[in-house]
Amino acid sequence: MLTIGFGKLSKIGLLAATLSFAAPPQQPANPLVAYYEGSIIQLVPETASGNRAAALGPWNFGERLREPKPLDKRLNLYVVVPGQQYRSPSRPEYDHSLVINSLTHERAREWDIFWCFVLDARVADGLHSEKDLLTAAQQSFQPADLFDIEDIPGRQMLAEKTGIQTLADLGHYRHKDGSLPRVLILPARLAIRATAEPLPSAATFQSIESSAESTPRNW
Repeated sequence: MLTIGFGKLSKIGLLAATLSFAAPPQQPANPLVAYYEGSIIQLVPETASGNRAAALGPWNFGERLREPKPLDKRLNLYVVVPGQQYRSPSRPEYDHSLVINSLTHERAREWDIFWCFVLDARVADGLHSEKDLLTAAQQSFQPADLFDIEDIPGRQMLAEKTGIQTLADLGHYRHKDGSLPRVLILPARLAIRATAEPLPSAATFQSIESSAESTPRNW
């Protein structure tokens, strides 16, 4: 459940993004890592089978739930684009990081997934908590005179998942003074079940890179 009201979210660009879902044969959902309040935790999605699988590029996020509409009872999983946590040498447009807003205390919970598109290139790669994301989403920046869609980090994913391909397409999210949110948060209309727990004490975090041979799949 988002921790700010719907009215505020509408101001930072809450939009139902159109998605396509993967339909591979049964795919094991490997444990993932995500940020929670600045710390690295382990996120373990439920295994998906058939056309119930959801994936972003080469990464499998487990089984998608039948009700994609965001629900208050669910926790939040944010996909930050671009990000340094998950990187694909062959498809850098899929580079992203994951942020969650709660641990699950050894039981599986349902999660709504949200896109978090960085619009302001000056935003540092330090969005490691829900508070960081919501703060950046409520902040704004004034695009320079020569600012163009090519200046937006992660513009390929923005176009693929929302259809936004020009600055004019961002008009819905501009404030009255012409500024834009530094981060645009949009519901992916996708939900999964997963556990989120601290990493084992012996584990160390490394950026996860897919091999060049990985076959990208899209949500």
